[in-house]
Amino acid sequence: MTDIRDPEYFACHILKIRDKSKELVPLQWNRAQRDFHQNRTGRDIILKARQLGFSTYVQAEAFRRTVTGTRTTITLAHDTDTTQKLRRMAERFYENFPNVKPERKYANASLTTYPGFDSTATIATAGNKQAGRGDTYTDFHGSEVAFWPDAEKIVAGAMQGGNPDVILESTPNGAQGYFYDLCMEALDGDSIWTLHFYPWWWDDEYRIALEPDETIRYTIEEQALCDLHELKPEQIKWRRLKQKELKHLFKQEYPEDPRTCFLTSGNSYFGDTSGCYTAPLDVEYNEEHQYYAGLDFGKTDDYTVMIVIDRNTGSVVDNLRVNQQSWATMRNRIATLYKKWRCHLLLAEENSIGDVNIEKLQSDGLRVKPFNTDNRSKDDIMTNLHEALHSGKLKLQVWDVLEHEMNIFVSSQTPSGLWRLAAEEGGKDDTVIALAIAWESTRTPVGADLIAFI
Repeated sequence: MTDIRDPEYFACHILKIRDKSKELVPLQWNRAQRDFHQNRTGRDIILKARQLGFSTYVQAEAFRRTVTGTRTTITLAHDTDTTQKLRRMAERFYENFPNVKPERKYANASLTTYPGFDSTATIATAGNKQAGRGDTYTDFHGSEVAFWPDAEKIVAGAMQGGNPDVILESTPNGAQGYFYDLCMEALDGDSIWTLHFYPWWWDDEYRIALEPDETIRYTIEEQALCDLHELKPEQIKWRRLKQKELKHLFKQEYPEDPRTCFLTSGNSYFGDTSGCYTAPLDVEYNEEHQYYAGLDFGKTDDYTVMIVIDRNTGSVVDNLRVNQQSWATMRNRIATLYKKWRCHLLLAEENSIGDVNIEKLQSDGLRVKPFNTDNRSKDDIMTNLHEALHSGKLKLQVWDVLEHEMNIFVSSQTPSGLWRLAAEEGGKDDTVIALAIAWESTRTPVGADLIAFI
């Protein structure tokens, strides 16, 4: 027997919404909403394209929970207009409730109470640091969190009174801020949060019908998208139109990748590198080629990254990116990658913890040369890397981590007047450093008497 406490049944048989044509219709979950419901964990981040229906899903669930059990729910939106929209949605749920409506005691601009269930539902704007404080919540919904002021403090305030079921959802908004940090930590596997990424093609309406006898000839990028996500020509036609409308903002409004959708401030040191990702994947060792590598040791929350380049073709062929492992384990993985490609040279950053690790790698028989990174040497290797990328001398493998870090790597002037080359505030640049050192290693003369490791 179907129970109204079943979320999907409740949505379809109890709740009404306005569809895109402004018609009053039952709330039938789309595939994105259903996928999220099946995979939610209680500490969930939704990174999404526009208008996939997640605010509707979360509000429907908050309403269901408050009228079928004892709950204290709170929703915080990024602006007044959205707050009012969510409030109207909740009111519509109540007005169209079939049969006998649950009793309400209060139903004002922000608070609704259901005394029969001892439940309360709050919908407010995340406009100040006090929003969400002062109660113990069972359910917390953050809408468009990437646009909140003081998001970290607001979320902490709403969560401090208990252990609520939390959903933070948003479209991307720049490569900085609390929501961005949460997404990057989750992608890196270092988080209590579960990231759910929903690109634009989760909406089946994002397509344009082809004209009779019309065919779509794909670019290399479009073909890769179609192969990876089984996109149809009608979707590519829609994508092209939206790209013309939004230009560089398309990646943010209609994400295709959970890293590159966070647009930078627009002053990336390397500029447009989209044409540099032409190196083949799944490359095998060629005994007639010479392979060189760069290594950046990561401290604390940073990553230790090693990148291998085929000197003969100018192509990146392999990489290693690890953290939160013992130094002995990381050195073992470095040695494994080194021997896999029988590297002629491994150029490793010696700053900080590099010295000790380099000595141990050398004692294990690896040809490792230390590289000191200071302002002058960093400027030199980044200049060389920039020239190699834009001249076509160096070709990169498709790697979302590297592409993202290249995009947020900037040149900025400090108050003292010095220029600083690094990731934008809050970002990481470990892969960029490793790539620059790897390219520098290919420019380093090496004797002909090196031992090739078998």
